[in-house]
Amino acid sequence: MPESDHVPDDPTIDWELDVTDDPLLQTLAYVFPSVLGGVVVLVGAILCWLLLQAVLTRDFARVIGLVVISLLGLLTRRYHPALLTTNIADPFRERYSRRGLVVGSVLGAIVLLGSTRLHPDAPFVVFVASWVPLVLTAGFPTCGHVDPETETLVVDGTEVPVDAVQGFRRVRIGAFVICWLSYLRGSPSAPRIIVLPSGSFESVSQLVDRASGSAEREPSTIDRTERVVASLFGLGMVAIGPVLWIILPPGDGQLVALYAGALFGLFGIVLLWYAYSA
Repeated sequence: MPESDHVPDDPTIDWELDVTDDPLLQTLAYVFPSVLGGVVVLVGAILCWLLLQAVLTRDFARVIGLVVISLLGLLTRRYHPALLTTNIADPFRERYSRRGLVVGSVLGAIVLLGSTRLHPDAPFVVFVASWVPLVLTAGFPTCGHVDPETETLVVDGTEVPVDAVQGFRRVRIGAFVICWLSYLRGSPSAPRIIVLPSGSFESVSQLVDRASGSAEREPSTIDRTERVVASLFGLGMVAIGPVLWIILPPGDGQLVALYAGALFGLFGIVLLWYAYSA
């Protein structure tokens, strides 16, 4: 369960939150390994079918080749924990149970196989989409410390400048709360997304509201001309992809537009963020 250990007379609160503390987080953590396990199940089924066909036709050279390929595939098993775990200090089996991986792999194989009925490229889309939950749960476990007396908030070893917080938004989901922090311009880099147990949220919210209430806006680090130039360059880079999509012919031209849009659009977003936040 999410930990919030403190002495009754001590206002400080320490918390720790992992994916195993909430069913939703644990489900998200199993998405990618389930899809990856589904690929393994389907490949294993294909190898078994080819091996059976080779035995029935007495093609022993193919039998030996399939057995060697299977053995080489089993050797990669040692790298699976390093791929699926997000914190090397946590044992692999504390995050994923054997039963959960088996059931998830079977379900993943069913989803991948069923997606082929929709479109031949659908399994690839499912595999790429499974990385989204992996990224969402990559930041766990997360821990923090809040001390209302000294107005100190520390998240994953990084102190949050609560006096520079300009906005504090939150979304409560089950046993945890997702907080989005925005800071005054010119403030040092600090955590913007904080995930904490519901039991620790009130203390953090009160500290941020109290400390940020007296915050004064810092002067901008760039002048208006530089801000306008950065904004125009950013908008221009973001517009490259859509413009090329319109003017280039379908087919290869659209692939060029997608590539250019993704490449230049990323730099454009960075420039726009710089023009806004600097």
